[in-house]
Amino acid sequence: MSTNPDPTQSYSAFGGNRRLASGSLSHVAKAAKAFTETQSKDGVLILEDTTCRIVDLDLSGDAAMVSRKAAHHPQPNQPQTNGPSSQEISLLPRHWSWLASQSGNPSATLRRLIDQARRDPDQQMADRQRDAQQMTYRFCQALCGDLAGFEEAMRALYRQDKAAFNAHTQPWPADLADRARELAAPSWPA
Repeated sequence: MSTNPDPTQSYSAFGGNRRLASGSLSHVAKAAKAFTETQSKDGVLILEDTTCRIVDLDLSGDAAMVSRKAAHHPQPNQPQTNGPSSQEISLLPRHWSWLASQSGNPSATLRRLIDQARRDPDQQMADRQRDAQQMTYRFCQALCGDLAGFEEAMRALYRQDKAAFNAHTQPWPADLADRARELAAPSWPA
């Protein structure tokens, strides 16, 4: 894990069913700390905006200490981009047979297939839709799971039924419904 968060990375803090702040982790952590000092009964969640993953940051201590903790918060390792990887893939015998019949080595063939899939506009659209659904689900599960219409909204999300999703999120607190709809937008068919 590396420290020193990427200053361009954006986070959001939510508490009391509303968005408290968005921006750098330090900025969001200070807002979350201030909220917990005045609203001790309500919890706070900090999410990384591009993944909707929960950030586990200790908010104890004064504002300066919380800011220091945010500045040194561990960040996930970036995937290795060059050189061999220790990751393995499992293929069935028919896949190995097909790979053996191709020109070049199996690694080159797999890289070529992956590059073709990455350039395919239909695959790109499917990937964007899947990613949007996963992020929306993570966000809603973390912050909206106890709200009326949650399960129905998630079913509508995966059915790609925008009207039903919007209808089921309508009674939610505005900040939560707006963020859920914003995250879900790429998942709707064009």
